[in-house]
Amino acid sequence: MKILVSSMIFYPDHSGIALYSSDFAFYAAEKGHEVTVVTGFPFYPMWQKSPEDKRKLFRKDKAKDVTILRGYLYVPQKPSTKKRIFQELTFLFFAFINFFRVKKPDVIVIFTTPLSLGLVGAIFKRIYRCELVINIQDFQIEAADSLGMVGKFSFIKLLEKIERYSYKKADIVSSISDSMVELVKEKGIKPDKIYLWPNWINIKDYGLELNTGSFRKKYSIKTSQKIIGYAGNIGLKQGLQTLIDLAEQFKDDNSLLFIIIGEGGDLQNLKDYHAKKNIANIRFIPFLNQTEYKEFLSDADAIFVSQKKTTRDIYFPSKLLGLMSVPKLLFLSADKESELYKVLKNNQLGMVCEYGDLPSMKNCVSLIKEEAPIIEKYKENAFSFVQQYDRESVLNNALTKISGNQ
Repeated sequence: MKILVSSMIFYPDHSGIALYSSDFAFYAAEKGHEVTVVTGFPFYPMWQKSPEDKRKLFRKDKAKDVTILRGYLYVPQKPSTKKRIFQELTFLFFAFINFFRVKKPDVIVIFTTPLSLGLVGAIFKRIYRCELVINIQDFQIEAADSLGMVGKFSFIKLLEKIERYSYKKADIVSSISDSMVELVKEKGIKPDKIYLWPNWINIKDYGLELNTGSFRKKYSIKTSQKIIGYAGNIGLKQGLQTLIDLAEQFKDDNSLLFIIIGEGGDLQNLKDYHAKKNIANIRFIPFLNQTEYKEFLSDADAIFVSQKKTTRDIYFPSKLLGLMSVPKLLFLSADKESELYKVLKNNQLGMVCEYGDLPSMKNCVSLIKEEAPIIEKYKENAFSFVQQYDRESVLNNALTKISGNQ
């Protein structure tokens, strides 16, 4: 097949949607398909282009037998709602041009957000008379609504119409979790067009190969200290204030260190919140590259994952797959009605607390300090659970579904 993949972020970006849009394209090329990608210039998650890319409108790259057509997109230094809207508009304009530069594909595979990229896909489905697959990694409208940002979108009704139109024109509409698939159904999409396409992990390549101690040495962390850390995007939906509140409960305990690693729109607010607390047992570290991230995982005693209660259950952090593959102890703080909470709780994949429940969270920290036997059981359960999301199985099924739809 000739496959056109489009995503706003793509390799060498190595976080968020880029992980999955990139690996799907590379996997399809490995299987002998002719793959072209339409994307922007690398910027994520640092929110910064490399100097040589800043004034370029177009560029053609090649990676792992995949042709990559890049187009200009605006990258704000300090992301805000309006600036992100403008960024998406610049990306869509240049992506539209790049779509014309592609040889007629058999199928277009779109990874959203932005949801308006689906409209571009629908337009070119008609131009090229090909199939269209939309893989929803995030529900943009519901995400904005759940975080109280809908009022800032003056054209929210237009976005809803674009979303509904693109989904109806698609041949396959997929998403990454059961709750997100249910939301697709609620949008009036025919059940036979909906496909559960979970995110995945290459388990055999994910094991840690680094010596324990590198991260501790680099950041001068004592071997006697237990590390409880978060690493990833720092946004409103993560609700990481709760980790600072937890650290405050142990401010006089020198055997614990709480770490927040990453970048994002809520980072400064989080730092300001920390400054008000005036506690010394929490540390902020900028986003790590892949080697440094593995060093962090190697030395951390527990990986903290947090998810605020939202009006809709539309988040399922896929980085959990990598953490289960290591495996590492998962320490979750989330809404008890969320799919994330239920999956971890029902399968005993880690320590699970309701979001903001400090007494329960303190109890979990005590178990971590004591190195309670249940910790190893959680790790074993998680490693067993994640096998179903191995790269070969998930992507082979997805390609079979796509090719069968031809």
